[in-house]
Amino acid sequence: MNPVPCDWVLYTTHIASEYVYAQFCAIIAGMPNVLPPLELDFPMLAACSHIASKLADAYHNPVAINFDMARYADLLHAMEKDALIFLDRPAVVCDKYGIIVLWYLPGAIDPLIQSDMMSTAEKMSSQLAKSVTQGPETNDKWRTHESNFHPSEHSIMPGCINLSPAWFLQAHPALKFHPEVLATLKGDVALRVMHPTLYWSSLGTALALGLWAADNQLDEMGECLRDWASVFTALAVICNRRSPLHRDPISRSQWFDGMTSVGTYGMGRMKMPNIGIEIVYDSGVMLAVSGRIVRHGMDEVNGD
Repeated sequence: MNPVPCDWVLYTTHIASEYVYAQFCAIIAGMPNVLPPLELDFPMLAACSHIASKLADAYHNPVAINFDMARYADLLHAMEKDALIFLDRPAVVCDKYGIIVLWYLPGAIDPLIQSDMMSTAEKMSSQLAKSVTQGPETNDKWRTHESNFHPSEHSIMPGCINLSPAWFLQAHPALKFHPEVLATLKGDVALRVMHPTLYWSSLGTALALGLWAADNQLDEMGECLRDWASVFTALAVICNRRSPLHRDPISRSQWFDGMTSVGTYGMGRMKMPNIGIEIVYDSGVMLAVSGRIVRHGMDEVNGD
């Protein structure tokens, strides 16, 4: 039974997530594919099958690294590796006890969804332009500082903005667009497989916010929640920015940060030196990693 109200856009997202989870389980168990839900159209069914296949490919390609995830959370300044393991195909990176630290899915975002995401980014040009800051760069301002952005070669405005269904409650103006189901689908359905506990926790948070908004007669917030297509309570849109090596200290060690990238660039690389990993980070990639523990960064690339 679907716990999400049927008038929420998230209702369809959850159906797709459960379908991908069932498909993934069937693939790794060598069982026949499950019947597709009638609520999903053909493009969405194709996207679900694609991501389920990529997740299974990664699961069947484990890469072991020699540290203890549980203890490493207290050792954030461990010595970084000089020689990095290079990944360019789907894989999971596991600690010495088999705990998954990183899911890596190159090619997870198919061309249709990549096109939708690029089109959506173009509609955010005004907000992206306003997000870039000037003046002296400080440790807490590098994410939006002008020195870390490069100009567009096409129509993508450099910048970094945050989206949330409750954004306006924090004294920010309500945005005129919301993530569509197909554009946010891959991250949500992948999280259902990668980290089921976090998926259900995030879904429960969204439903609890909906009840709270109804109890307090916050109609505008309720409307935003109904239009919000993702189990994630916040999303960041980053365009044409290099990212120095960093961690995400406000996250938790047991959570995954989900990242996807689309564009017209090539030769992208992301380094994670404190776990000894380097990955190809070209258009269409998806990964999930503990951002609090794993230092990650990406240099400037040619293209958008």
